[in-house]
Amino acid sequence: MHRFILISLGVLSFISSSASAQPDRAKLLEFFEKKVRPVLADNCFSCHGGAKVKGGVRLDRKETVFKMTDEPLVVPGHPEKSLVIKAIRHEIEHKMPPPPKAKLSAQAIDDITLWIKLGAAWPDEKNVAGPDPRMHWAFQPVRKPDLPAVKAKDWSANPIDAFILAKLEAKGLTPNPQADPRTLIRRLYFDLIGLPPTYEQVEDFAKAWDAAGAKQGPVLEQAVDRLLASPQYGERWARHWLDVARYSDTKGYVFIEERRYAYAYAYRDYVVKAFNDDLPYDQFLLHQLAADRLVAKGQAPASTQAAMGYLTLGRRFLNDIHDITDDRIDTVTRGMMGLTVACARCHDHKYDPIATKDYYALYGVFISSTEPKDLPLLGEPAQTPEYLAFQKKLQEMEKEVADYKSKNKKELDAKNRKYREELMALEKKIAAHQASHPGAPPRGMVMVDSPNPHDVHVFLRGKPGNNGPIAPRQFLPILSSDTPKPFKDGSGRLELAQAIADRNNPLTARVFVNRVWLHYFGAGLVTTPSDFGLRSDPPSHPELLDYLAATFSSPLPSGGEGPGVRGGFGWSIKKLHKLIVTSKTYRLSSAEHAKAREIDADNRLLAHANRRRLDFEAMRDSLLAVSGQLDLKMGGPAVDITTTPFSKRRTLYGTIDRQNLPGVFRTFDFASPDATSPQRFQTTVPQQALFMLNHPLVHQQVRALLKRPELAEVKDNAEKIQGLHRIAYARSADADELRIGLQFMEAAAQLPGPASFKALSPWERYAQALLLANEFVFVD
Repeated sequence: MHRFILISLGVLSFISSSASAQPDRAKLLEFFEKKVRPVLADNCFSCHGGAKVKGGVRLDRKETVFKMTDEPLVVPGHPEKSLVIKAIRHEIEHKMPPPPKAKLSAQAIDDITLWIKLGAAWPDEKNVAGPDPRMHWAFQPVRKPDLPAVKAKDWSANPIDAFILAKLEAKGLTPNPQADPRTLIRRLYFDLIGLPPTYEQVEDFAKAWDAAGAKQGPVLEQAVDRLLASPQYGERWARHWLDVARYSDTKGYVFIEERRYAYAYAYRDYVVKAFNDDLPYDQFLLHQLAADRLVAKGQAPASTQAAMGYLTLGRRFLNDIHDITDDRIDTVTRGMMGLTVACARCHDHKYDPIATKDYYALYGVFISSTEPKDLPLLGEPAQTPEYLAFQKKLQEMEKEVADYKSKNKKELDAKNRKYREELMALEKKIAAHQASHPGAPPRGMVMVDSPNPHDVHVFLRGKPGNNGPIAPRQFLPILSSDTPKPFKDGSGRLELAQAIADRNNPLTARVFVNRVWLHYFGAGLVTTPSDFGLRSDPPSHPELLDYLAATFSSPLPSGGEGPGVRGGFGWSIKKLHKLIVTSKTYRLSSAEHAKAREIDADNRLLAHANRRRLDFEAMRDSLLAVSGQLDLKMGGPAVDITTTPFSKRRTLYGTIDRQNLPGVFRTFDFASPDATSPQRFQTTVPQQALFMLNHPLVHQQVRALLKRPELAEVKDNAEKIQGLHRIAYARSADADELRIGLQFMEAAAQLPGPASFKALSPWERYAQALLLANEFVFVD
């Protein structure tokens, strides 16, 4: 019972990342595909699936599993009423599985029981692409479409606006008016750098905007260029990618090994730099999959090897190499191409044209690569006192390990448990030294090709050792114009990376531009950002998606023609940002649009902007920014941001512990670092308000806010209220706000002072109220 409760809690935390039903169902379906269907396929389908239906029981089809009879196989929500559970527990005369198979493991029984208890999610069984899956929209070549004709031609100078307006006009809708300049610049700051603008920055932009009259375009472009050139831009957009990369500073549970990744931060810092440098996206992908090969060929500097943390920073699954490899396949294929290839580990994909053989073709690529014990330096370390001290201690510890191995070689060769555990303890000390010493130089957590790369057998039903046919290492046939050619260059990782980053790949550019769109508008043009397969939601604006993908991935213009005519962006992410945020669609007001609400309740047509709540990083960083405490130091090892004394670094640099993710991260819907995360879904729970009311970090920032030089010496209440509004909201208080503030302070003066030094003073309570308001934590 205790075991089942613990598993239930773990799965509930995994699926409860959203307040809406849609993401919960997606998580439940993923649980079914990874934990339940493989068990059924391995143990039950041979007798109760396909052509074999012993005892009239068929377990491979939804309609037969959920068919209501006197003894239903599965009753969603009620495992105790489900015949399947009674059978696998051997509680009835007709036990499953029958001899000679053994009873299912306790883990498998618990998983199936929990699956039923949570509603027995089972995907709909339909072929949405028709007889030829290659005709699916996402598998078609990317072509740049012509701009649609629209009636309001003065509204559609930006290509994005033409596509958006055409859909609106077809529904008889007109877009909202443009947001005012103060709203627009605040939106830009949070979207591009994740920090609030100051009062002075807002006023300067608003004055320039108003003075420009009809020529406001250059004013907007200058503001966008300035933000894109800010180092904080790379930090903001790196965090979005780190969700996809399931970034963590720790390995998860790994027995007695050192839990920390000593050099995880090097990957995080690489991503920040890549965004700031506007590294072309195709090169960004190549670095993350095969930087070791590029460095060896002289095609990239040694520092790019940090990029391979994309592959190596995943969960360690108790060091099960099969699960580690599966995680890498999933992160690469879902993260970079929006394909759920990992669903073909045990059987052919139930919906997409991905065979089990395709999965093991990629499995062979990654199993033919290893993580070297000695990780490469990312550059020549400076001979600082800290480095010299680190190196001296490291050499002493490595000598101790070498001496121990030499002295106890016989026992270690015999795999004596006592001696192996003692050796592991010594090696753990070295890992801890590398992870904690301030003088440790950054290294790249790379993979390198094995000396003998090889193809692997298909593991029938996903069971290692249950060998089927050989699966040659090659790219996915569904994404290959011809029969895919076997990979011959080492493990094949570089060839795989080149196939993914090829501009002729129909998925790569579409998936990425959709991810970028998602962060600006709250939803992607495709609402399943990591699943572009046959069961994906079709794009709301398919021509716009292809226009963006084609422009993004096409080479830069060679002549004077600008992007949007014949040239492209050459995979420039900053150019893609600029195209989006200078559109009128991005600049729409978020005011309610009554007619659009009736016709398009989810605002898929974008008649107005979506009001969005700040994510955890932007909220915490904003608290530090308005208090004047934010430390903009960049890079370096992760820091603890959840315990006192609270770090003033940006949230990006906080330690991410995948096994013990801090409660405040979970409270504010932080992405799970256990698997690639396509999107964060927002919840509204009491703990969020309680954090803003009671957490010491918030109280600390409130007190620091009032100690800012522009407030500390102010005696006039009205002036101080105005100063607080200008810092918190980047605007002055209006007459009603000023009146309410003065009334509050007058009433507070009649009350006794704080009962203890921990209590907030009247001014501190007033300042906290401003930070609690929606205006502080939402972007209009």
